[in-house]
Amino acid sequence: MRLSFRSFRARLLTFVLGLLLVVQAAVLLAVSRANESNARQHIDEALALTAGTFERALAIREQILLEKVRLLSSDFAFKQACADGDHATLLSALENHRARVGADVMLTISMDGEVEADTLHPDVYGVDFVLPELVVAAAADEFGEASSIEFIDGRPYQLVVVPLFTPDPAAWIVIGFVVDDRLARELQEGTGTHVSLLQRVDAGRWEPFASTLPDDLRPFLSQSLSAGLDEAERSLSLDMGGREFVSWIAPAASIGTVRVVTVLQRSLDEALGPYLRLRRILVAVFGLGLSVSLLGGFLLASRVTRPVAALAEGARRVGEGDYTKPVEVAGRDELGLLADSFNDMTRGLAERDRVRSLLGKVVSPAVADELLRKEIELGGEERLVSVLFSDIRNFTALSERLDPQALVGLLNAYLTGVSAIVEQHGGVVDKYIGDAVMALFGAPLAHPDDALRAVRTALGMSKSLAVINQRIAQQGHQPLSIGVGVNTDVVVAGNMGSKTRLNYTVVGDGVNLASRLEGLTKRYGVSVIVSQSTAFACPGLVFRELDRVRVKGRVAPVGIFEPLGAAEELSAARAAELERHTQALEFFRARRFEAAARAFHELASPAGSLLLYELYVERSRRFHAEPPDADWDGTVRYDEK
Repeated sequence: MRLSFRSFRARLLTFVLGLLLVVQAAVLLAVSRANESNARQHIDEALALTAGTFERALAIREQILLEKVRLLSSDFAFKQACADGDHATLLSALENHRARVGADVMLTISMDGEVEADTLHPDVYGVDFVLPELVVAAAADEFGEASSIEFIDGRPYQLVVVPLFTPDPAAWIVIGFVVDDRLARELQEGTGTHVSLLQRVDAGRWEPFASTLPDDLRPFLSQSLSAGLDEAERSLSLDMGGREFVSWIAPAASIGTVRVVTVLQRSLDEALGPYLRLRRILVAVFGLGLSVSLLGGFLLASRVTRPVAALAEGARRVGEGDYTKPVEVAGRDELGLLADSFNDMTRGLAERDRVRSLLGKVVSPAVADELLRKEIELGGEERLVSVLFSDIRNFTALSERLDPQALVGLLNAYLTGVSAIVEQHGGVVDKYIGDAVMALFGAPLAHPDDALRAVRTALGMSKSLAVINQRIAQQGHQPLSIGVGVNTDVVVAGNMGSKTRLNYTVVGDGVNLASRLEGLTKRYGVSVIVSQSTAFACPGLVFRELDRVRVKGRVAPVGIFEPLGAAEELSAARAAELERHTQALEFFRARRFEAAARAFHELASPAGSLLLYELYVERSRRFHAEPPDADWDGTVRYDEK
């Protein structure tokens, strides 16, 4: 089966896999964010601890320097050398003490700020000290001491300044350790944190002078930093060649013009290493779960869609009227129960259709549908119905001449033909009464043009009689002639009879009148007669008024008409004849009987012995000889059926 999103299977798979992907993505995102947040928090805590450790390390070095220089400042021989001012002796003393305490530089500065002896520059003395601000800071201190990280000859040193008393302050002693990569590595070994010290070389650029970072990463450190990093301690993320480092920025003690900051860093990727390995495992597990879910979802969807497809195919067959093949579903779950119910329904529909088919052969299919659609009960409702009665003329005499089998064959051939015409125009055959047919237009199915349908059916019966006669003539029978009566009226339509035997039909005065009109066709020599109500309901047809009659069982007179067909189908000769007929009828009703007799006689002459015109010729002559009463209105009374 081709997979398309319109199919239930595709939508089910999309929902299951989409839900799984959303859940997995949400879990991965939540775990990733939690681990990254946790890693950053741990790095920040470690960096803060490293910053404190670094500060303590510098403080310890400063304390060591202070202890060493204080030891020298209390030495009497050194004081004497300073008092004598002998440069060589003083330089020798400084060099010996520097080597003994492990310092990297020692100087003595006069109270005027001139260098008296310098272990870095043995030949230089009597010149101004390059870091006068350091001496100024010591002089401003209540203990006369100062410390700072400063640069001498481009190298950074952690320097300490203390006064030399003899007993008054006679000079300044400066001692220091070099600050280089070794110091940073010592701190890294104890904390696992990269340590870098940077100096600001201009307003916006910082250069590292001591760092544990690999050489390939150091240039990125300068590029990532900006001016003002020495304002306060803070943590931030730096992009180091595509690798993210969480960094802690802290200013270092510096009194001179060169500003120094300490940058402590840890790689976020390294901190997230365990999680990244876990994430790869989770992605693999999720991928496996997605594959299993895809396979399982496909199998589950197939187990659902195959029965549903089978049910849909079964429903299609049922819609086409095929009830022969049941739906087969192997499972015994809810879909299996649904399939069983569907098959039960199919058997019920098949049984209903068999009943409908059998019932449709007894009554009209529309009546059968009405009986099957509603709850069968006695009673009826008022409906506007056009009732049609047709009858074979002289059928009694015909039946006397034929044997029963031939009579039944003839009757079946006739009834089959006229019934087809009734159903073709949307009517229903209510019943067969021997050779008579009673048809309904408007019950049980109603149309806005039921009267027109009934009249067209009557005309169709008359026109098709030639075909029917040709067919029965092949069987050796005499041709037939029929009469049709149509009346439109409000009647009662419904199930009539007893509780054990019902018949859907219509009853009322309008039904009786239709039957009476059919009987009058023989008197007027026409095939079809319709009532005035039917003629008025068919504006598209042309009618010839036949008479005004009062039939048996009715007090009120009714106009009767013969339908001639559609106006556009009427020939010129026929139209002229209709006009002369109307004028002759006006003469008759206006008591101009002599003129009426003459007019009707002229109409009858071309047609031979047309019964209608002969009837009016005879009436006109009789009334001319014996005029009717003054209250005569042209109505003819028929007391027999």
